[in-house]
Amino acid sequence: MRESAAALTLRSHPDQAARAEYQAGADLKSVAAAWLESGWAWGALGAAALGDGDPVAAYSHAFLGQALAFRALREAGWADGQPVDAAALLSAMVTAQAAEALGEDGQAARAKAFVAELGHDVHDAELLAALTR
Repeated sequence: MRESAAALTLRSHPDQAARAEYQAGADLKSVAAAWLESGWAWGALGAAALGDGDPVAAYSHAFLGQALAFRALREAGWADGQPVDAAALLSAMVTAQAAEALGEDGQAARAKAFVAELGHDVHDAELLAALTR
């Protein structure tokens, strides 16, 4: 029997390990370096850069996080329209905000639309904080 995308992703993807290391006190750059395939780590690093006022770093980190998150989901059997994990949502939110700050209107609109389809607002600071913990 084939596992659901969410179950397989939670069991096999490095996002859980990356989040656990971060929650144990490791800094985000060390976490991302240790877990290069973790979309969550790169998305969280992007969120931190956004908070530091560096939209260029935020965009590049979050864009990579989004690519890694969706690659992991697709490898787990995910298809468009199915729920996504925290890494994909976090990275899309940060990509949208950073693209907006950089004047990259097309990318900002695509990321905003994706997040809105999931029922969220890219500027929901409370959700963004929860996703980065």
